[in-house]
Amino acid sequence: MKIKLTETKFKSLLRLALGLFRKAACLGAVILICSSASAENLFVSAYITTPSEILTDASFGAIVEFTWDGQQSIFARGLTQPGDVAFDSTGNLFLTDCNGCGTLHPALAIYKVTPNGVWTTFAFEAPYYTAYLACDKAGNLFVADSDHGIIYEYKPDGSRATFASGLNHPMGMAFDSAGNLFVVDNNAGNIYQGSIYQYKSDGSRVTFAVLDPSDRPADLAFDSMGNLYMADLGGNIYRYDLGILRRHPRTTFGSVPNSAQSLAWDSSGNLFVMDGGGNMIYKFTSQAVRTPFASGHALGETLKYLAVQPIPCCQ
Repeated sequence: MKIKLTETKFKSLLRLALGLFRKAACLGAVILICSSASAENLFVSAYITTPSEILTDASFGAIVEFTWDGQQSIFARGLTQPGDVAFDSTGNLFLTDCNGCGTLHPALAIYKVTPNGVWTTFAFEAPYYTAYLACDKAGNLFVADSDHGIIYEYKPDGSRATFASGLNHPMGMAFDSAGNLFVVDNNAGNIYQGSIYQYKSDGSRVTFAVLDPSDRPADLAFDSMGNLYMADLGGNIYRYDLGILRRHPRTTFGSVPNSAQSLAWDSSGNLFVMDGGGNMIYKFTSQAVRTPFASGHALGETLKYLAVQPIPCCQ
């Protein structure tokens, strides 16, 4: 009897151990898959201004792709003056380009690139205007017309509606986890200061923050904790704490040597910042430790705006 009890106990322990091993193996597989988020690629709009051994054209617009370790390649070429770039949650890339620049009637072209590389003209707007992009979780594309103070909402089928108007020069936009759209409105040259506005899905607006008169805002981005970051053309990156103890206190998170003009967080907690004046991309850890990530001088390109490609498993 004692031997049988011991055997039963041993078999139970063996089954338990095998079960734990299987669970650990499955968990390990999930961690392994989602750890690939650290390999999210960075997509950057650029102007190629000098020939190289890779590029024979003297001057054209392109989208440059950077791997997690800073290695770069040309993702797309043949553009004219590519502007802002943005990804939706399913990995579709949206980008703007100036169609017919240098002519009397330039137009804004918005292209969509699917994850498998299929290109389509998503929208074509004339006359041309300076545009900034952001996507919500439902796949709607928001386009800020900085020249006319309007924000448009494009449905996935390409239909357009006016989401907000009456702004001065809307620049960067970002969505929080609740689906609210944050827009930084640059009033440079105006008698009023700039502001950051928060829009609900119905278009109603509140003022989130009033900027300092010396601010030159360029872009917005949220980290995974829900804190808002603003890039300033003076070189600083400001952080707005959304905690409940104080109302949106602002601190200086970090800075770049010249001009902070575009921001993007990856899912590993790294902030990528485009230094437009220095033609450099810097990477900041969540503790604000800054390191150079990539330079635009390798292929003779002038880097403009950046976006991090999302990883589906970690959305």
